[in-house]
Amino acid sequence: MLTIVQSDDFETEIQTPFCETKSSFQLKGFPTFYENGEYVTPINLWMNHLINVKRAKNINSNVRAISRYWRFLKNHKLSWKDFPTIKSNKPTYLFRNQDLLVAVKAGELNSSTAAVYMNHIIKFYEWAYYEGLIEFSKENKPFEVEFVSIKTTGMLAHINRNYVVRSSDLRIKVPRRTPEQSLNPLTEDEVKLYSRALKEQPIEFQIHQLLQLMCGLRIEEACTFPASLVKRCNPDTYHVQVSIGPNNGVHTKFGSVRTIEVPTVLMNKMYRYLISERRQKRECKAEKPIAELLITNRGKPYNPNAIQRHFNLARGHIRNKLNAHFQHRTHDLRATYGTFRLTSLLDENIGLSPFDAMSLIMGWMGHKDEKTTWRYLNFINRSKASIRAVCFLDQVMDSVINENKSQE
Repeated sequence: MLTIVQSDDFETEIQTPFCETKSSFQLKGFPTFYENGEYVTPINLWMNHLINVKRAKNINSNVRAISRYWRFLKNHKLSWKDFPTIKSNKPTYLFRNQDLLVAVKAGELNSSTAAVYMNHIIKFYEWAYYEGLIEFSKENKPFEVEFVSIKTTGMLAHINRNYVVRSSDLRIKVPRRTPEQSLNPLTEDEVKLYSRALKEQPIEFQIHQLLQLMCGLRIEEACTFPASLVKRCNPDTYHVQVSIGPNNGVHTKFGSVRTIEVPTVLMNKMYRYLISERRQKRECKAEKPIAELLITNRGKPYNPNAIQRHFNLARGHIRNKLNAHFQHRTHDLRATYGTFRLTSLLDENIGLSPFDAMSLIMGWMGHKDEKTTWRYLNFINRSKASIRAVCFLDQVMDSVINENKSQE
């Protein structure tokens, strides 16, 4: 059984050559892998390399990719460093063909996600070879290196029509989509289905998903939403505006500070959870004070990996219990907020111009580039389905907000 534990920051010593004194420096903690209680050396060294050498800010996809690959190896009794001569029997090709591509076909993974996972595994092997943890030969190698010619589309394309990049024969092709097609918001029926599935999940996960769906937060922004921003609100008001950013512990993209709108019904739900006995018991398990609102049963702040696990359960509930097709990811909730909220701002009764409505959405969602926000407007204009504004989200999600108060 593979277990992942987030290690704390630690201090290490280094011996300076030709000097008797030793110096120490601080290193950041990283996701630490254990298999049946034993330390998984190659993965943990790679995690340390990503965090403390490459200074990667986010390795969540790396963790998901390598843990999925490692479980696949153990389930099929394969070794991570042994590669048969026949290509189709190599563990890397088996992982791509029998796990990732099958998951894409079944709708469990997006092709882009599968391509990212495969690329992480390739980078892992390249790093392991560089560090001397594995040896490659003409017969024993995880993949074949290829050079791919890419057509130039920039301003000087007429001068240099193609450029060559190094790739491998393990790459997974991702179908090209227009910017509008890359948006995959939930429809009205899917929002209703998801609200039913959400009631079966823990209160912490409910609040996280509502922050994405009703406030447009990214997954990590919702995980790090601080308890200090939660307050009891007058139910007569519709929204309250709060500022989020590194100044209050929210991990916003690019470290920017922005103002978001939070429905008062959601803010009051978070306040009830904040003062609940459930959260207080979880907070008592923490080794140090927790600034984040959402706490796991182990007394740790919620992280994106935990959210993904709960989301998979909710998605499985919709498919298996409700017998409905549901092919979404957590980030699609943010897209749902953007499309519904923009539609409500463009309503004739409000009277906002498209420019003013776009400016508001751009600020609330934290878009750095105007082109990103314009995708939402183009999506709405191209969609023939009627979207009855953001009040629809409030109507459907009201049952989730007022349900299961015993969990709080």
